Amino acid sequence: MSFKFISPRPIRSDSHRALASHWDRLAAGRRFPSFTEFKPEPGTYDAGQFVVWNIEGAGRLQKFRALYQGENVAQVFNSAWAGKTMDQVVPMSLRRVTLDAAKECASSGCLVYTIISTFDANNQRVDCERLLLPFGRDGSKVEQILASLQLKSVAGGIQRKKILNNFQLQADLIFSGKIKSGFARTDLVPAIPAIEPGEVAAGTHAAPKQAVSKSAPARRGAADAATGESRRATRRNVLRAARISFGRKSVTCTVRNLSATGASIEGAKLAQAPDTFTLTLEMESAARPCRVVWRKKERIGVRFG
Repeated sequence: MSFKFISPRPIRSDSHRALASHWDRLAAGRRFPSFTEFKPEPGTYDAGQFVVWNIEGAGRLQKFRALYQGENVAQVFNSAWAGKTMDQVVPMSLRRVTLDAAKECASSGCLVYTIISTFDANNQRVDCERLLLPFGRDGSKVEQILASLQLKSVAGGIQRKKILNNFQLQADLIFSGKIKSGFARTDLVPAIPAIEPGEVAAGTHAAPKQAVSKSAPARRGAADAATGESRRATRRNVLRAARISFGRKSVTCTVRNLSATGASIEGAKLAQAPDTFTLTLEMESAARPCRVVWRKKERIGVRFG
């Protein structure tokens, strides 16, 4: 996963722009400041959305261990992180982008900004904005990373305790970049307009999302009847690359909709797939065992487990 240099312009939230500006002023010509210097102005941040990671080791042995976890983060993940490493606490669907961003922040000494998107139970898009700020002595080696996470929804009213399930089903990286110190000499410009579903902005990584109309539940019901499938969980339209594996073979495919219990898969070579196989989605390393419940030309429906 690559991170291009960007200006602070794409940072959306006021609190993240304020944190970035404060960090840059503290750096004062260095690559990054010391964590003991970090004292942002009251009212410009919410400590509940912070996680502080201590960096241990290097290379393949590098670990990020949680020193502090804010209340908002604890509500989302419903677990205490203190003393645990990043790869122990972050769900599989978010692990690659989370770890890659942390490693980039540690190696480059730059701010790293990402936006990860999902859809809630009402098919409203929810974005998680994540800003990583590196700290260390003498600006030579990054020793701590402060992560600020902010959830945003066009519809508002995010249920923190439930939204993690949606990110586990679908987590799309739609923006990433890194920012060098030295930008605070000029005022931070206003953030770019929010990227709406269906748009692709410069530097984004995800394919446009298909809007789900009010008649979608009726169409899904008709589709279920036609295929003989009875779904126990609501599925969301997605467009994610994946591969299925059986025996010693591996076939690339596209997942077109997804739920906690199953998926619809599309691909030119699916006719050769047996009734049972494993499915691995892009940006995930865990394989899901699948059983075919219906077949069409170049498309199959599967149930997990």
